[in-house]
Amino acid sequence: MSKATERRPPQVFDPSDPRLRQTGAKGGSGGGQSTGDPAGAEILPRPPAKPSMLRVPTAADLQRGINWGLWLAGSAISLLVMSIALRFWTFVCELFLRQDWIGWVAVTLAAILVLSLVMLLAGEVLGMFRLAKLQKLRRQTDAVLQRDAGRAQSGANQPRGLAPSGSAEVQIAIRDLYANRPELAWARARLAALDSTIMNGSERLAVLDRELMAAVDDQAKVAIAQSARRVSVVTAIAPFALFDMSFVLYENLRMLRRVATIYGGRPGLAALFRLASRVLAYVVASGGVALTDDLLGQFIGQGLAKRLSARAGQGMFNGGLTVRLGVATIDLCRPMPFVEAKRPRFRELALEVARGLTGSKAEEKAPD
Repeated sequence: MSKATERRPPQVFDPSDPRLRQTGAKGGSGGGQSTGDPAGAEILPRPPAKPSMLRVPTAADLQRGINWGLWLAGSAISLLVMSIALRFWTFVCELFLRQDWIGWVAVTLAAILVLSLVMLLAGEVLGMFRLAKLQKLRRQTDAVLQRDAGRAQSGANQPRGLAPSGSAEVQIAIRDLYANRPELAWARARLAALDSTIMNGSERLAVLDRELMAAVDDQAKVAIAQSARRVSVVTAIAPFALFDMSFVLYENLRMLRRVATIYGGRPGLAALFRLASRVLAYVVASGGVALTDDLLGQFIGQGLAKRLSARAGQGMFNGGLTVRLGVATIDLCRPMPFVEAKRPRFRELALEVARGLTGSKAEEKAPD
């Protein structure tokens, strides 16, 4: 059978399909649509589909080739270190030429300087690791609580008695975090008395939150209230705005470090600034600035601002901002979420600071 008379298998097509073209002698030119005998019709392959999303170039795609900026910075720092080392070596050699003991004193001081620098860097690294450990414990605790909540919703039997391995590791890690704190000895004794009780993972975490973490929260709230009172008083009596701003910045950083240390973070300088950036981002993301703006209005509604001057009102506002930063620090540094312990609230702490500044006796003696 010749190619012209070769029979093709039947095909199903739509005459209005733009991919349809006529082949053979009956269709005339091969580019028009088929309107006659469809025996010589042929369907072209479908073009590839257009991608729904374009790939966005990444930083690795944009930074191809040699990174000359990195080479420039590295060479400049290397030359600077070499020049400092050469100048110091020349200085020590000149001291040895004068008197040997002067040279050895200089070498000893240089060794102390290098040792101090190494210890400072080690402390900064350890501070970073401590904060990372708190975040890791928080993620692990969230995972345990979500797992038990999913089992409760699905109706599966939760294992009781000894806690699952993941839950037990989290509980041991949190208890070891505060093992050397003498003020928490009573809370640790309460937890030790409840170890033999039959409970699952979530219940043990709830007991840990109620007995141990609630005591740590109380310490953090006291530290926040003390810093907020100092900020309010200094802002109210400071004669210069520069001194006012400097003290507010110093006291807020000090408060962040105290709260992080209370929860087991104990950050260094670099870790403290990193924590401060995270706290500011958290406050902005959670709308904390808007909540702080309502602070003076809340005082006015309770009749406190009527007895305050403009400087005292400004001091209360700065104290309220310090309280808001402290509450955000608790949320970021706490090694586990709030399960049964009472969450510190901004309004309650701010009102406590305000009452401490104005005095409850003045409110009692105030005329109706």
